[in-house]
Amino acid sequence: MLRDVAGSGQQMGIQDTTRLLYEMGRTYPSRIQIEELLGHIGLEGVRAVQAVRGLVEGGLVTAKGSACVGGMLGSELRLTEPGMAVAFGLVGVEGDPRRAISALEEQTLRQLRRHRESR
Repeated sequence: MLRDVAGSGQQMGIQDTTRLLYEMGRTYPSRIQIEELLGHIGLEGVRAVQAVRGLVEGGLVTAKGSACVGGMLGSELRLTEPGMAVAFGLVGVEGDPRRAISALEEQTLRQLRRHRESR
């Protein structure tokens, strides 16, 4: 998934998007100011714009606010469910976060069903 978000075969793009997601996971559930986040991880310029835009377009984060920051609309970022799956290590860079979430939900429902039946 992140390979698609970062661009075909661009290792630097994958590293940038992964760093952004992991850092966002550390501060979850708070919204994150884009400028603050990018400054904290040392990402700037075109790479920053590409990484954030890729995450938004890939559905891993949402952008809120009306400010234009580094050529991007929005001043705050927030993780989506698929973004959380990657940020918290449920799925790796090459995985499909939506599929991983579905599998986790199915597993949880099976466990709940077993628990209910054991009472």
